[in-house]
Amino acid sequence: MPCWQYLDIPYQAYVPLQWADDLEQMLALGNDRLDYFDQPVHLVGYSMGGYIAALIALATPNKIASLTLLSSSGQALPPDEINQRKTLLSAIQQAKFKGMNDKQIATMLHANNRDNSTIINVIRAMEQDLGMPVLASQMTATSQRKDLLAQLAKCEFPIHFITGEQDHLVTTTHLNTAQQQIKASTSKVIADAAHMLPLEQPLKLAEYLHGLLENG
Repeated sequence: MPCWQYLDIPYQAYVPLQWADDLEQMLALGNDRLDYFDQPVHLVGYSMGGYIAALIALATPNKIASLTLLSSSGQALPPDEINQRKTLLSAIQQAKFKGMNDKQIATMLHANNRDNSTIINVIRAMEQDLGMPVLASQMTATSQRKDLLAQLAKCEFPIHFITGEQDHLVTTTHLNTAQQQIKASTSKVIADAAHMLPLEQPLKLAEYLHGLLENG
């Protein structure tokens, strides 16, 4: 929402992925929002939403003006992250996971933001608002991700990758790999941000997005 509020764009639509129980429903929600527009759209997805956005773009390329992935690389998850997700999912199913602790939240933030109570409170509020069932559904639906780079490389619309400088989930190495396979793509690393990029640097991100959208 902080980044959304800085975006001065005449027509915007948000895809409420939290309404979905599985991957098929996520894609259906995305396609429903695309139908709001008469012209190709600039599709932007953050983190897990970036993977969903990439799948939607591949399925409906005629409806896409550009694809921008925030803190998302279009690549498969590494084995260690998949194993961590399985452990977390098991804890949720056994009602042993009550939410992220301070250390877990800190890993999502840039070193300069780890004591930022405003950002931390938003993260906790999101977690409480959505609840454990939504987290379990999203992990179940999106943990076994395919590497989409080879397919994306064949697309004719512009593709952009953006990540925070201390994002340990989507690193500059991930972006370099993506650009090697998608030669025409662009990449941007935003300073003083980690994986929670839209909360940590909402204005910088909005300004950069404006520049991308103005240029297609």
